[in-house]
Amino acid sequence: MRIAHLIMAYKNPAQLERLIKRLHHPQFDVYIHLDKKIDIRLFDHLHDLDRVFFIKERVLCNWGGFSFVNAFTSSASEAMKVGRYE
Repeated sequence: MRIAHLIMAYKNPAQLERLIKRLHHPQFDVYIHLDKKIDIRLFDHLHDLDRVFFIKERVLCNWGGFSFVNAFTSSASEAMKVGRYE
């Protein structure tokens, strides 16, 4: 059985890296959705970590807005398309 962690992020790349390293396990995958208004280059170093995937379809999120729900559901769909989960 595999477990997918979906993390919605917009700042603190170093803190996110620490979280990912704490979650590290052979059966865990980490999917990161970065708010579209954030420069993804700040998080580029996370591409080098095992089983870390960036969501390609980024959504511009507004705090407390429905756009966050859209971002989460589209990110979950994208992660499920990988086909590693039942």
